[in-house]
Amino acid sequence: MTEVAVAIVGFRCAEAIASCLDHLDRSTYPVRTVRICENGGEAAFDALVARLAERLSATPDPQPGSGDRIDRIVRLAVSRPGAIGEIVLHRAVRNLGYAGAINALLDALAPSPDWSALWILNPDTEPAPDALRALTAHAARGPYGIVGSRLIVKHSGRVQLYGGRWRRWLGRGYNIGLGAPAEAAIDPAEVERTQHYVSGAAMYVSRDFVRAVGPMNEDYFLYAEEVDWCLRRGSFRLGYAHDAVVVHDHGATIGSNLDRRSRSAISVFLDERSRLLLTRRFFPGAFPVAAAATLLLTLQYVRAGAVRNFGVALAGWWAGLCGRTGMPAQLAAKSG
Repeated sequence: MTEVAVAIVGFRCAEAIASCLDHLDRSTYPVRTVRICENGGEAAFDALVARLAERLSATPDPQPGSGDRIDRIVRLAVSRPGAIGEIVLHRAVRNLGYAGAINALLDALAPSPDWSALWILNPDTEPAPDALRALTAHAARGPYGIVGSRLIVKHSGRVQLYGGRWRRWLGRGYNIGLGAPAEAAIDPAEVERTQHYVSGAAMYVSRDFVRAVGPMNEDYFLYAEEVDWCLRRGSFRLGYAHDAVVVHDHGATIGSNLDRRSRSAISVFLDERSRLLLTRRFFPGAFPVAAAATLLLTLQYVRAGAVRNFGVALAGWWAGLCGRTGMPAQLAAKSG
């Protein structure tokens, strides 16, 4: 049996994480350990520990910090019957970004021999009971490095994506299956043939892939790091497990919903910046066209009446054009 660890990155969203764990605990396939990295500071970490300890009727067990990026660790022993064996909470010394937090969890897991696959989940996801069983079964059928799930948007009940394609000339991803009915009949093999990447909201990653390809690229801070990882896969295949259903409350944790007027400024900025950073890295020949296309596409914010976010999108586009990476200055100022 494949031993699976789960990784979740949080940012001041204790209730969403608690809900995600409730769904995960109903899994028909056992979860060896759940590792959570809280990026939102000390108060958020304490709130998360308290919320999960209450929800699970567990006593927090403080552990020594690990490395130079995690300064507090709290283990929660799960006594209630369910799929989850243990939950370990890690507090980041600062906001590490999405990839940085995943890499910190990978560093913490590295010494343990007790896992051979990592299931990365967004805190605003609700995995179906049989989702993990379907993923492990599919991954066993070939040399898969990463396997994706059928992501369903919570508020609409329709498909968010089966897998993604990167449109290099536009500097944008394309969601395969977007808007389809949740139970639409499709050819999963066709998804595998045509996808370029798996969504980072729910990606099942083999330990062999991590060893061979290395950690996530932390340049983006948020958005596009899963595309980058998939494009670096080498000889590993990307899989799609249609029976692995995961409901996604899309944008609940960072404000990245589809309404351009209500998207958070940091979501808009990083989305635009990451598109250009990824295009320059993997498709340099397409970069001039993609840069022009992404600039023109920022006008969608004006058409939607999102004038403030139009300015933010332009700032993100310029940062991407200049090749700026890592934590944005506006976030660094707030955290400092």
